Amino acid sequence: MKYDNETLEQINNQADLVSYAQDVFDLTPRGNDYFTHCPFHEDKTPSLSFSRSANSFYCFSCGISGKMIGFLMKFEKLSFEEAVQKASRLANIDLNSLCHSETISFLRNYRRTLQSCKQQTKYEHPILPKSDYTKFKQTEIKQWLDEGIEQEVMDLFEIRFDDYGNRIVYPVYDINGNLINIKGRTLYDNYKQLGLTKYMNYYKVGVMDYFQGLNITLPYVRQEREIIVFESIKSVMKAYGWGYRNSVSAEKHTLTPEQIKLLLSLKVDIVLAYDSDVDYFHGATYENIEVLRRLTNVYIITDKYKLLGGSKAKNSPVDCDLDVWEELYYDKRKVV
Repeated sequence: MKYDNETLEQINNQADLVSYAQDVFDLTPRGNDYFTHCPFHEDKTPSLSFSRSANSFYCFSCGISGKMIGFLMKFEKLSFEEAVQKASRLANIDLNSLCHSETISFLRNYRRTLQSCKQQTKYEHPILPKSDYTKFKQTEIKQWLDEGIEQEVMDLFEIRFDDYGNRIVYPVYDINGNLINIKGRTLYDNYKQLGLTKYMNYYKVGVMDYFQGLNITLPYVRQEREIIVFESIKSVMKAYGWGYRNSVSAEKHTLTPEQIKLLLSLKVDIVLAYDSDVDYFHGATYENIEVLRRLTNVYIITDKYKLLGGSKAKNSPVDCDLDVWEELYYDKRKVV
């Protein structure tokens, strides 16, 4: 049987450890605690203490410590399962009334996490004047046109050019349409040799509690009751031009707790369309999916037939032609 932390904590707190220990050891009161010789080392002066207020034990010599379940495991050599069962009887607790399914236990822990987030000071993004962005040049971005992104779509997403930094730039809006940042992508092919980053933010990012493009695509997300999450705004625009307008960019393949909360608040199915080198079942990406799949429908787009060139190609699902994207999209896999 699986026990969540709340269940174990309730058992440990409710079982009277000092009263039980008095039947096992000859305890001597000293102040507010009780002492006896520790059986785990040569103990000339009693160093094993039991605290009634904390309902716990601690040895001042060898450092052994714990509560009722730990006591039964260490001193009576019971297995974890046996110790939990015995401790629950000593605490007069019906385990069947406490133990829940793995999903319910997860939801309880997740609610506590969300509550903790609420108690933290909310980050307020500075709202930038539109003039901070309109100073950049409106011009054709040949590189993206050559990749199949329509000029009309780039105009809708307000793509501009920073000729001083030789970067494609685009605005970052929150869900309410406020300008909160400006992002740039270098056009230098040798940016690594030049010591430049491929992408840069012109202002402090703060908390990633937004998705690129959502200010434009939100009506389509609600209409389709589905949101497609790409890694880049370029992928969002390409999909938009093909008629898949319910997409956003997370800017990476791991989500912050704030982004997860935003996704769940939309109450729609989620399709993760990360680049072909992303392993959905490893590290933080897997942890994100574990949270999301318990609370909504989650689908992943994978390149199992190497239509994108495999993991080494690091291609977005929309980097090849429309036929490839549609085959990948309609073959998406639900995570259960």
